[in-house]
Amino acid sequence: MKFRTLALLAAALTAGSCTKRPVQPQFTVVSADSLVSGNGFSCDFEYRFASIANAEDSPALAAIERANIGRFFELENFEGTPREAASAAIRQVTSDMTPPENAAESSARPAWKGEISAESEGSVVDTLLCYVITRSSYTGGAHGIYGTECYNYSLAGGYEITTADLFTEAQLERLNRLIREDICEQYGVRSNEELETKGFFPEYIGVTENFLVTPEGITFYYNPYDIGCYALGSVEVSVSREQLAGL
Repeated sequence: MKFRTLALLAAALTAGSCTKRPVQPQFTVVSADSLVSGNGFSCDFEYRFASIANAEDSPALAAIERANIGRFFELENFEGTPREAASAAIRQVTSDMTPPENAAESSARPAWKGEISAESEGSVVDTLLCYVITRSSYTGGAHGIYGTECYNYSLAGGYEITTADLFTEAQLERLNRLIREDICEQYGVRSNEELETKGFFPEYIGVTENFLVTPEGITFYYNPYDIGCYALGSVEVSVSREQLAGL
C-alpha cells in the first residue's frame, strides 16, 4: 500500500537525503496590529504569524518560510520579512477597500469598520512541517467570513505534500467514501437528500487538499461554502492511522 503509516511516509520523504537529519524549525511569533482609517473606512488588523526563526539554516526551511509568508499575508511573489509582508498586506487591503476620495458616491457612503485577523501555528510530525492558518474577517456585507488553511511540507526538500503524494487513485476513492460516511455519522443522516437538509452540497463531499497531517493521522478541513452553506459552518473529518492503514 502506498500509505500504511506516517512512519513509512516519513521514510519515503527522506529517501536520498538520509545522510543527515533535516534541520528542525524553531518557531517564533511575529505580531503586527494596526488600525487604518480614511475616507469613511476603518479596519483593525491583527496578525500573529508563526515564523521560522532559523529559516536561513537550510534551503528547505527558507523555502517553507517564503511560502508561508506569501500564503499567510496573501501576497504573490513577495520577497521580504514577515513584518515587511504585514505592512504590504495592510497597504493592499486598505487600497482595495477605501473608496476613491473623488468618487461622487463616496460622500453618501456610510462609514463602516472592518476587522481582519489571522494567526498561524507550525508543528513537526515525523519529517513533515505542518502549518495551519486560521482567519476571520469582516469587510462589509451580511456577515464576516472565517476559515482554516493547512499546508504540509517536507522538511528535507521544502516542498508541499499533496494527497497525490500520499495515496493511490484507488485509495483516494476509498478515502472519499470514508469521509462521506464520517460526515453522515457526525450529522446523523443516511442519504444525499438528508445531507441537503443539513445544508450540505453532497456532490462536493470528498477528499480536499486542505488537510493536516497529525500524530494521530490526517484531518481534512472544510470551510464555509466548501461543501455546504454558510450556516453549516466549518466541518472537520479526522482519519486515524489505523483507518489509513486499511485503505
